[in-house]
Amino acid sequence: KACISQGASSKPEVLFVDDERSVLDGIRRALVEKAVDWEMAFFDDPRAVLDAPQALSCKVIVTDLRMPDMNGLDLLEQLRARGMSAEAIILTGTGDMASALEAINTLRVFRYYTKPCPSSRLIEGIADAIRHRDGASVPTVVADRLPLGILALDGVKRIGFMNKEGAKLVAAGTVLFADAAGRCRASTPQQTALLHRSIDKVLKEGESAVIAMTDVGGERRYSCLIDLDGRDRSDSVLLFVRDIDRYPVPSVDTLKRLFDFSGSEAKLAYELAAGFDIKDAAERVNISVLTARTYLKTLFGKTRTNRQAELVRLLVTAMPSMLSDGNDTPSDHS
Repeated sequence: KACISQGASSKPEVLFVDDERSVLDGIRRALVEKAVDWEMAFFDDPRAVLDAPQALSCKVIVTDLRMPDMNGLDLLEQLRARGMSAEAIILTGTGDMASALEAINTLRVFRYYTKPCPSSRLIEGIADAIRHRDGASVPTVVADRLPLGILALDGVKRIGFMNKEGAKLVAAGTVLFADAAGRCRASTPQQTALLHRSIDKVLKEGESAVIAMTDVGGERRYSCLIDLDGRDRSDSVLLFVRDIDRYPVPSVDTLKRLFDFSGSEAKLAYELAAGFDIKDAAERVNISVLTARTYLKTLFGKTRTNRQAELVRLLVTAMPSMLSDGNDTPSDHS
C-alpha cells in the first residue's frame, strides 16, 4: 500500500517508508510546508517500494529500521542491488543500534535518527541529503567524515542524531550507549553522572565544557567536548568524542605551520585540542585565564571560527586529513 503524490515534477523526490500509518501521517503533517520544495511519497509497505517508479529516481529515502516482513536494511539492500543511488536516512529505536552499525559501511546510510525524531531535525537531514546527492559541500555532510563521534542530545540527554563515528561508539556500547529511554550514558555510573552534570552546566551557562572518559575496561582514553547545538537552540547540545590514542593532536610546531599561530597561541591551541577546557589549558601553559581568553579570540580570528567547539574540530581533524609529517608530538610544548 502506498500514498503517493500525483503529477510529474522537477522537484527532488523523497520517499518515506514506515509500516505504521500513524507515523507516516505524522510525518506528512509535519512536512506539509515542504511540498513546495519536494515531491514526497509515503509507503506503509516496504515491498511496495520495490515496484514503485520513484524507487530508482528519488534523491532521498527515509525508512524505519524495524518493520515486519522486510526491515529497512533489507529494503535498502534490494534497492541498492537494483541500482538505487538515493541517500538513505534510517529512523531507528535505541535497541537497534547493532543493526544500524551493520549498515554504516555496507549500505551507505547518510543519517541515523532515533525515534521519535523532531520534525525540524528530519527536515534538516533531508535537505542535507539532497545537497549531498547533488554534490554540494555542507558542514553537516563533513560530519560523517570527521574522526570524531558527534551526538546531538536534548535537555534530558536523549540522543537525537549521530554521525557515523558516533553511531559506531553507541553501537559498541563501551564508551557511550543509549538506555531504554534513549538517554545517553557513559561506561560507568560515575562517568555518566559527570557527563550529565556537564551537559546541564553547558545548557545553563552557554560555555563549552570538556571532560575525560574511558571505555568500560579503562584501557582507551577519550575526550568529550560538550557545546551548545548552535542552531538557535537553547535546549540541545552536541558531543564531540575523540579517541585520544587513535587520533592524536597535531604538535605545537604543526599547528604553528598550519595556522600561523605564535608559539604561545599554538601551545594554548594544543591543550584545547587535547581536551582541556580554557581554565585547565591556561594553567597548563602557565598563563592567566584572562590572557588565555585573549589568545582564544586571536585563535578564532586566524581559523575563522566562532566557538571553541568549532576550533577544536578544526584542530583535531587537520592532522588526519592534511598531514603525514611523522612528528606529531608536542615537541616544543614543555
